[in-house]
Amino acid sequence: MKKILGSTKSFLAFGVIFSLLLCAIPTGAQDLVAISDITGGASVFVFRGSFRAAPKKFLSRTRTVRTKSQRFETARRVTRQFIALAKIAPRRIRVKSVDPNKLPTGIKTMPKGEASKLFAGVGEYYMDRDGFDNAIEFFRESVSLDTASINSKNGLSEALALKGNELLVNDAAAVARTFFDEALTYNAKNAPAHFGLGEIFAGLDKDEEATASYEKALESDKDLTEIYVPLGILYYQKGEIAKADTLLTRALAASPNDAQTQYFLGLVRFAQNQNTEALTAFNNAKTGDPTNVEAFYYAGETASRLKKHSEAIEDYQKAATLKATYFEAWLGRGSAYYELGNWAEAVTAYKEAVRLKNDNATAFENLGDAYRQLEKFNDAESNYNLAAVFIERNKDFSREQAADIYSKAAFMIAKQCEINMTRAVICRWPTAVRNLEKAVSYNQSSVDYANLGWVYYNWARADLYAKNTAEATPKLEKAKLNLKKSAESNANFIAGPLLNLGMVLTDLGDYQGAIDALTRVIGREPKWAFAINELGIAYRKQNNFMEAANQFRKAIDADNKFASAYYNLGEAEFRNGNLGEAKNAYAKLMSLGRKDLARQLEMVSKGKVKG
Repeated sequence: MKKILGSTKSFLAFGVIFSLLLCAIPTGAQDLVAISDITGGASVFVFRGSFRAAPKKFLSRTRTVRTKSQRFETARRVTRQFIALAKIAPRRIRVKSVDPNKLPTGIKTMPKGEASKLFAGVGEYYMDRDGFDNAIEFFRESVSLDTASINSKNGLSEALALKGNELLVNDAAAVARTFFDEALTYNAKNAPAHFGLGEIFAGLDKDEEATASYEKALESDKDLTEIYVPLGILYYQKGEIAKADTLLTRALAASPNDAQTQYFLGLVRFAQNQNTEALTAFNNAKTGDPTNVEAFYYAGETASRLKKHSEAIEDYQKAATLKATYFEAWLGRGSAYYELGNWAEAVTAYKEAVRLKNDNATAFENLGDAYRQLEKFNDAESNYNLAAVFIERNKDFSREQAADIYSKAAFMIAKQCEINMTRAVICRWPTAVRNLEKAVSYNQSSVDYANLGWVYYNWARADLYAKNTAEATPKLEKAKLNLKKSAESNANFIAGPLLNLGMVLTDLGDYQGAIDALTRVIGREPKWAFAINELGIAYRKQNNFMEAANQFRKAIDADNKFASAYYNLGEAEFRNGNLGEAKNAYAKLMSLGRKDLARQLEMVSKGKVKG
């Protein structure tokens, strides 16, 4: 068996190694996190991004649509606008209004054309008073008397359309549609009828038909600006953001205090990533309609984008108060607390989110992340495992996200191992290996190969500690294979895997290979004291004590409180016959409060322990 405990690793307390690594690890696109092993050594796990990592957002697949009350209000407003416009500039040729109480006698004997005109006049009388039922009755009689009268047909068409909109407001869409359809038989360019059909189609999620109807309404009457909002919303839903922007901006110019318009323009600005403007719009929407739960939720989402997490928490809370079952609001609240480093409150919010939607992978993953930050590693692993189960149930799941979940579950096993090995509890390295093999099967990235190599290395170290060389060697070979794949697959991402590879090669007895790997690490990270120290260990394994001492000095230059490097320097200088330098290292260890290492160095110098 290759001598493992001959390196200084066996003399270092776990906490010391870990703290040294945390101080010395280079930062970049990926975070490297130290894991101590049972021999007192340490290796690095690679996080895909930051160790703290911004929590993932749940992308809801639900449509953002107008509520029923908003649709009713739009129908009212379009009707009011049309009537107001018609009074200023009539949309059709109108006959003279006739008071029904002053109809002349003998109408039945009149010529049909003359009687038709009188009945049309009564229809106009009722139109002036919004009496659409009576207006329809008289216009219909007028048309029956003179089927060629365009004025009567247009009057009947208008009365039918406005009655239809009245029915829409009263939640009678099916009946309203019969009025709109009939209205268009008399006047194919009836703007209120086309609008009404658009509303019915929008309520049925028939976006294309609704869009066409709204467009026809505006073609027939460009002054019906109240249609800008529902049409703009449809374009937003279809992802035609520029068109939505144009229409909703026009609508806001016409009604700057309208809460509905502010809200949907906020959604457009949110989609455009114009977050300051979006937040202003959502806040205006909240003020105009304090019951709009979505306005509060999206205000929270936008505030989170702007790193205004405390403000976001208030908005998420209000949304959840207005709608107790609002899963996304609880998830957002947890993420805002997470960003503020308030892990306990993040856990509380995420737990409510998973209660509301107990099959959502993102919620369970975020809860696992919060538990990880609280160092509740068992709870974190449990939630990562649930996240993995649920994400795989979705046929369109993100393979990278799944790989990340499996990787973090494996990392939690390693963190439990750090604790359990002091209690003589066996580490669950086989489970960690299965997790990381699953991650590689999904993503095959340099990160995944690096961590698969890392976990095989740690499992092998446990075997070596138990003097099971035969079982350790194939694991070290697998570690070597995967770490090489990682380093070769991404030239910009090699520090972590190459460091671990160097340690694997040292344990395999390939000291020159270890030197080559660690030299490459230091070429990229020249101030990484831990890596320089490992390079010194590889030289010492070659019995090149002079070069080993040189590397240990460089490690000390990079970190003048690195006790392991002082010990290694003292031992190497003793082997070189430089007793004075060895004594200096001994004195430094004493000054650092590392009497354990100082005594160990003294025993080496007396020949009682091999270095």
